[in-house]
Amino acid sequence: LGASAGEQRIVLAEGAEARHAYEQTLDEWRVLTAVALAGLARVALDIGVQYVKDRKQFGVQLGSFQTIQHRLADLHTATDGARILGYQAAWAVDVDHPAASAQAAQAFWFCGRTAEDASSASLHYHGGYGFMLEYDIQLFARRAKGWRLQAGDPRLELRRIARRRWLSDGPKGGAEGAPAAAREGMDFGFDPDTVAFQQEVRAFLDEHLDHDIIDRALTTGTMHDWGLHRKLCQRGYLAAGWPTEVGGLGRSAVATTTLMQELYRAAAPVDGMGIAAMVGATLLLCGNEEHKQEVLPRILAGDVLCCLGYSEPDAGSDVAAVQTRAARDGNEWVINGQKMFTTMAQEAEYVFLLTRTNLDAPKHKGLTMFLVPMSTPGIEITPVETLGGERTNITFYTDVRVPDSCRVGDIDAGWTVMHAALVYERNSSNWGEPAHFVAAVADWAATADGEGHRPLDDPGAQERLAQWDTLIEVGRLLLYRSAWMAATGALPQVEGSMAKLWLTEAFVAASSDLLDLVGPEALAPPSGGTMVLGDLVEHAFRHAMVTTIYGGSSEVQREIIAQRGLGLPRVR
Repeated sequence: LGASAGEQRIVLAEGAEARHAYEQTLDEWRVLTAVALAGLARVALDIGVQYVKDRKQFGVQLGSFQTIQHRLADLHTATDGARILGYQAAWAVDVDHPAASAQAAQAFWFCGRTAEDASSASLHYHGGYGFMLEYDIQLFARRAKGWRLQAGDPRLELRRIARRRWLSDGPKGGAEGAPAAAREGMDFGFDPDTVAFQQEVRAFLDEHLDHDIIDRALTTGTMHDWGLHRKLCQRGYLAAGWPTEVGGLGRSAVATTTLMQELYRAAAPVDGMGIAAMVGATLLLCGNEEHKQEVLPRILAGDVLCCLGYSEPDAGSDVAAVQTRAARDGNEWVINGQKMFTTMAQEAEYVFLLTRTNLDAPKHKGLTMFLVPMSTPGIEITPVETLGGERTNITFYTDVRVPDSCRVGDIDAGWTVMHAALVYERNSSNWGEPAHFVAAVADWAATADGEGHRPLDDPGAQERLAQWDTLIEVGRLLLYRSAWMAATGALPQVEGSMAKLWLTEAFVAASSDLLDLVGPEALAPPSGGTMVLGDLVEHAFRHAMVTTIYGGSSEVQREIIAQRGLGLPRVR
């Protein structure tokens, strides 16, 4: 329908042109409905959250129960993800992005699922009142289901995603890495400088990362390669997000997030780099002149690694419960205790050691940080093998004597020192690895065997792959939302926790489900000659499980989201 000189005229199309116009119209409808469903989900969730804040049972607020908080935290994360996914699909359709059709289907499916989940949970938390017609929440539950079914069975939408992502219905690929469109308004593309940086990092990895490096890391369990590490440091990547005036590259949070995701996606063994960057930033901000003049330059050059001495047998997520004791003896300190999960201790020259120095102060205020040379007498390293194949360590400290110059920051200020590096830290949630995993399984499924059969022709396989591809994309958007906030001067509160929670939980579920899809051949040892996708699928299944633990367990992330993000009361 066109307009010219005040007149309206109908333009008819036939054949492929008509089909394209019809599909484009449906995609626009999907996007608009998806955003409406995301809005429905948010309001339904808000109603439920307010109800559990107001309603008391057993003498306390309903919202103080941990099980309720955790489910609402999951829904809060999903609802934020649905909104961003819907907006990205709208942007993609608006700029005629090659992946627009696939993203429209992804947004419609996921926003619909989230609307159903949010309204159903809110209805449930209303108890019997939710089933009374005078309460609005029952309308949300009915409308979420009704709006979603306008396009038919939601499983058909998953198949549509698969066809548009990997089969013949449309171009392959997503919006990740897409350059910005030259128009005003919302923009989900990278700026040209970030695109160029991303291409630079990919070219670096093509030149310096090979299968031997990856295989050696997986075989030894040490996720570090000295040659690669030094080349990364020579490029300035270790301090990519630091200001130029302190020796960094001055890259934005979006660019540094992109750097880490490219490293993760390529399976680069960079555990040492991440720890070195964290310790280096802390020394820059809190270290003494000896640290800054002698240790920091060696860290930045890639000549020195550090390990973290935080966790203990009884101090995992509750880091402040550490009992490793540092007692003052003149101008020295005597350290005794034990640390768990001291990853990279076998390669590190220093341990960044959190100790208790004041037994009378509150546990967060009686801590002091030290940078201790690993060669100091009294330090013992015991290797620990893990399910995911990575090596970690238990470290023991028996009458370890260090000068006061090893102290980082003020006495009893270790908690503040430990968090100082957040000034330069960029969200390091791992999207690259699960995204590469799902893409690799999709490529396998789309490849025909010797008899011309391919798993992706099975509607069940299409649904599985489309679901995980969509959920991992939601995680990418949550990750970059946090990075974008930091890049624009905002202070992310719970956004990093949302990204970490979503991506790790999705990775665990996807690795298990897609292992089922690939089948027992994925479990064969490499020497058997029949292993599918190398050991990628089997290793992902083992490795994904630990990602929900390190960096703050999923339960800790849910508490942060529920209490800081939704304002629910503390439960402990």
